[in-house]
Amino acid sequence: MPEVNYDWVRQQMQGARVKVGVGNAILKLLKTWETLDLSGPQVKEVIALFPQLALTHSIIPEPPTEKWIDAQPGSITVGDEVRVKADAYDGNTGVIHNGRRGRVVAVRYGDIVFKSTDDKEPILDGAHYAPYQLQKRIQ
Repeated sequence: MPEVNYDWVRQQMQGARVKVGVGNAILKLLKTWETLDLSGPQVKEVIALFPQLALTHSIIPEPPTEKWIDAQPGSITVGDEVRVKADAYDGNTGVIHNGRRGRVVAVRYGDIVFKSTDDKEPILDGAHYAPYQLQKRIQ
């Protein structure tokens, strides 16, 4: 990797009024970044994937034969195939839920009740989601 210009980085963070704790974390990440041996295309791929994985957002692409749309309140009915949006949750909750697929088993007071069908662990049976956290398969 090219050498990081830490003076420039500090000036940028100061100009953007980045908080000290955040700035220190960025500097640590950049020190690790300098040690990596990556080609140009690898650099772009790492930059694209790292934030999603760091936030526990799913990166698994949809099969090209499937079409999904963002769910809207009132547009989801029992039996619909849905999936939790790739970025619906952060942290440990995201690890469990993001990108999971299943069937709608009930709609209660605006919540969508979901049973997973993706053969992943843990099995989600009766998980409740708001419609804006889901996508509905239309093809």
